[in-house]
Formats: sequence, structure tokens, C-alpha cells
Amino acid sequence: MSDSNRTKEAVTCAIRHIGTGIYSSGKIRLYLMQRGYSEAVAVEAVKLLIDSGYIDDLRASRKVLAVRSGKKQESRNFIYQRLLEAGIDDDCAELVVSELGSDTDTCKELYEASFGAPDEGTFDRENEFIKLAQLRGYSLESARAAFRKYMDG
Repeated sequence: MSDSNRTKEAVTCAIRHIGTGIYSSGKIRLYLMQRGYSEAVAVEAVKLLIDSGYIDDLRASRKVLAVRSGKKQESRNFIYQRLLEAGIDDDCAELVVSELGSDTDTCKELYEASFGAPDEGTFDRENEFIKLAQLRGYSLESARAAFRKYMDG
């Protein structure tokens, strides 16, 4: 079978797999390769699906970001890595991360979602706040700056 026919077959296979879901280009390429298509055919099929609007890494990125907000907020670096793991193209992942707020601002949002408004006992819990932030990929500097902003209201 020619590569052209094999590519058409791969596109059909991918469309059946995608259905009404949202998948990244990397996940579909991997899926096609696992189904026995060569890397060249999988890459060409994914390119055709992107060109037709069937695969959209920006839309897939929004799906990942929606899960990583509020109490699950993470640093820009953690989100970038998560996007790559989700099969998002690295150029798209860089664009999405560049549009996020600063780590200090998103860390403050994490504090607000996790602990509510600060009260008189909050200042004594700074280490607890910073530990949470570091578990989510924030640097010590960003976590402390966010805590100061959080306390200032």
C-alpha cells in the first residue's frame, strides 16, 4: 500500500479514535504508531488532521489548564512539563505558558483557593503555605513573594 493510501487510512483511524474528544497532536501520533503505522505516516496524518482543524493543541492545552487551577494550581514550569507530557507540541506549550500569569500571581491564587482569606493566625502558618507552593513547583522566592501579596490582600 502506498504511503498516501496508508496516510488516508491513518487519518480515518485517528478520527475514529478522537470521536468527540480532545486530543493533542503528540497523543494521536503515538496512538497511530501503536496501531502499526510508521512514524512518517503518523506524522503526515497528524499534519492533515491539524490542517483540517480536527486536532488543535491550543484546545488540548486549555483542557490541561482547566484541571490545573484553583487548589491544583502549579508553577509555569510544572504546567509546561505537564503540557509536554500530554503530547502538546513544544512551541504551543511555550506559547500557552507565556500567556499565564507570573508564578507569584498564580501562587497567590493557589493560597487563596486553598486557605481562603488571610486572618490573624495566617502569618504563623507561612511555612505551611510555602511547603504547598514548593510541592506545586514554585520557587522559594516566588512562594514567599506570593505569601506577602496574599497577606497584603
